[in-house]
Amino acid sequence: MKWLGPWLWLGLLCLSARHIHAGHSAEAAQTENLIDVLNYHPELSTFTHLLQRTRLLPTLNRIQELDEENTGITIFAPTNEAFDAIFLGDVGSTLPDNVQAVLRQRLLYHVLNYTLPEEGQALALYETLHLPSRKRLFEPTRPGPIPQRPQRPPEPGAEDHGGLLGNHGQYMRIQRNSLGHVVRVGVNAQGQGGARCIGRDDRSHQGILYVIDQVLDVPPPLDVFLKTHTNTSVFHHIHNESMHKLATIPHLTMFLPVDAAWQALQPLERAYLFSDWPQAMDDLLRIFGWHTSSVGLGHDMVGYASLLRAAQPTRLTSILGGEVNISLTAQNQLQFGSARVVEEDILTENGVVHLVDGLHLPFGDLGMTLEKYLLALNATKYVALMKRAGLEHYMNQDPHEPPRAGAPTGPFTFLIPSNEALERYLPSSTTTHMPIPTDNDSDIPGLREMLLYHILPGTHRTFSRYGMLSTELYPPGLQGQAQRIHTSAKGGRVSLGSTEVVHGPLHVANATLYFLSDVARVPTDPVSTATHASLSRFVRALSQSRNDMPVRNASSMTYLVPSDESFEALGIVAKYLMQTKSRDLQHVLAYHALPGLWYSDQLSASWKTIPSWENSAQSLRRESHGVSVRSNASEKLIATHADILTNTGVLHVVPRLRMPPSVSISLHKLAQVSPARRMMQLIDEAGFHWVWNTTYHMEAKGDCGRQKVVLLLPSDEAFSRINMTEYARSPALLEALVAQHILLVDDCDTPQNEQYDFPLSLKDEDQHPSLLDKSVGGTSRFGALALRHLEGSSDSHVGYVIGIKNARHVHNRHHAAQITDFGRVSPVTSSENVVPGGILLLDTVLEPYSPGWLRRWDRVWQITLLLLVMYGVYEAYLYARIRYEGYTRLQAGTLEGEEE
Repeated sequence: MKWLGPWLWLGLLCLSARHIHAGHSAEAAQTENLIDVLNYHPELSTFTHLLQRTRLLPTLNRIQELDEENTGITIFAPTNEAFDAIFLGDVGSTLPDNVQAVLRQRLLYHVLNYTLPEEGQALALYETLHLPSRKRLFEPTRPGPIPQRPQRPPEPGAEDHGGLLGNHGQYMRIQRNSLGHVVRVGVNAQGQGGARCIGRDDRSHQGILYVIDQVLDVPPPLDVFLKTHTNTSVFHHIHNESMHKLATIPHLTMFLPVDAAWQALQPLERAYLFSDWPQAMDDLLRIFGWHTSSVGLGHDMVGYASLLRAAQPTRLTSILGGEVNISLTAQNQLQFGSARVVEEDILTENGVVHLVDGLHLPFGDLGMTLEKYLLALNATKYVALMKRAGLEHYMNQDPHEPPRAGAPTGPFTFLIPSNEALERYLPSSTTTHMPIPTDNDSDIPGLREMLLYHILPGTHRTFSRYGMLSTELYPPGLQGQAQRIHTSAKGGRVSLGSTEVVHGPLHVANATLYFLSDVARVPTDPVSTATHASLSRFVRALSQSRNDMPVRNASSMTYLVPSDESFEALGIVAKYLMQTKSRDLQHVLAYHALPGLWYSDQLSASWKTIPSWENSAQSLRRESHGVSVRSNASEKLIATHADILTNTGVLHVVPRLRMPPSVSISLHKLAQVSPARRMMQLIDEAGFHWVWNTTYHMEAKGDCGRQKVVLLLPSDEAFSRINMTEYARSPALLEALVAQHILLVDDCDTPQNEQYDFPLSLKDEDQHPSLLDKSVGGTSRFGALALRHLEGSSDSHVGYVIGIKNARHVHNRHHAAQITDFGRVSPVTSSENVVPGGILLLDTVLEPYSPGWLRRWDRVWQITLLLLVMYGVYEAYLYARIRYEGYTRLQAGTLEGEEE
């Protein structure tokens, strides 16, 4: 058995040598680089090739060689089929980059700079080797000489200083099963998406290799996320340029509201925010800033959910400077201010997004200005024109900031015409789209006046049936007083100025809004206003007297404007004023001009005496329906249209044109402008020239002790129809002819409120004596004249005929004439018994009536006829009686003395 000894030792030696070789082989296998392990997997050849293409193999080897702490690395390697499933052009770079910067970052997202622990949370974030940086994308490092200068990027990303996550790597979420094994990588907060782990190789002591079935997508840039995420669609309205800038801000922690959270805003606020106006874009970015922190947890640390929970309690500082509490609910749910986080840790290139169910507004609201509300209400033309006129300070006051120095302080009520109305009102050159240039065009002053006229100080929710309110327009002609605007409310319809309200009131931003169907007409100068109000006779009188320019320019004036009908009511007096060059017309107009602003609501129920430009006085008082006017010499008049606004004051339309004391309208003045020159000559020839005087030395013959003289003046054309030869040969006939045309009218009647200013009261069947009548010392029994009204007559606006009373038709003689015009003297002298009254123009000469011999003996014939009738009646009576008695029957029976 001794021979077995050497062989035993030899066998032991072989076994020992074999064991030593096996130990050295196992040790060599454990010391292999993780990159070498990739070569053992032919299904990962594409991944290995791309690491070579992007020159990441030396980087990964270097990391493993310098791993002094022996932490190792973790590689998630997609299979060849995973790379075949995607378009390779997407993993490359379109830039002339020989290191493939985009692909390089994507591959680094598959590598962890440490060995993934065997156990961990079901869903947890782990930092990768991908350090997001726009600078590295657009300005990648190139080994050796640079073949060409790189293109200048649109967003250089220099502000990230080489790292959009504060020099931290991008995170990846990994899902484990109940045993702690990795089952999916790159999933979202709900464990969805990502790639499935289909294999693991831990043969290298320098890390672990996981084989996955999909290529992982790096978290998207912020602008891509905001454009594509379905639950943050509000931020889709941000312009691309602004989104690109947001995507370059490093290490952001964002708490973005979900779409449902915006319902907490008012409808107008949402309509404004979701529009495309530049102001809305700014406010949307401001809201983004209120929900975003660029500081995070300090030291450029992004506020991931796990870090926020570990840092409780904490506060985050937003981009705009305010601090927000980050707290935990009882269910361990993060809370941003008062809003709950409903989805955590949505990764983006430059930070993390947490979705919240509410809005964080530092002041509790958006701080909407009036301009923003108007844009939401589509009052775009109004906003543009306000800016063009330099009135934006009425609209852009932030409610959470103190008023700027010199800015108007509210509240205000704004009257807003529609866009269509403003386009009709303004020339096309001024209705440009926003933004409106603030140039100094010639139309700016008028535009500014119009807009200020549509702004009322104070808050006006209701309006009276009739009223006037002050506006923000202060014309120079009102000497510091605010221009007024008419308001009325009837039957549920509200009118402001010259237009109607179609919508309102709407209370927003410390302002009350009314939307108008048209632009309210701004009051202009008195002459233009009178023209627009169809007061043409007054305007013509101003031009005739050359007072139009003084009236246009006089400040703070009230005008009692006679209506066109009042000029017509004066008859010949109006013709005298308009056709002569005397100063009487100037005095009359000055009598109707009152210095001061006398609106109806500034008058009391008692009479207010106001001196006029003519130095006489007029008295005004307020009536329930307007303004009453009274002078010392005339009756009270009620203005037919009160408070017509001008830029220098106000107009009140009165139904009568009054003569001031300084203006004397005599019979001679009236006769001079009448077409009765021939009659004037006959009056002088017949010795009646005294009628032109202002007083008469005559004794009143009327019942009331006071009479007035009214001249009847036939037109010159009327004398062509009579034979004037016999009147020219006989002074007595001429005197009778003239005396027939001079009436004496009782002046004791109460003045009638007639349409026309007649010199006498015209009534049907009225009669008045002429100077030819015997009752006043004349020579004729047919000297009285009578009036008769013509029903439906269209030949004359007067509508009356005057004729000789009891006159009968005589061949070739005229005893009745139609009144064609009239005029009344002013003022009437009250110190005498007989005074001038006025004139009546006739279309026919009234010739004295001389009845024939039969007409002269009409009383004799009447008495004779009466006697004959009476005699005939008597004879008939006698005849009837005799005839009756002659046939009387005798009584029957025997008479006395006769025998039977």
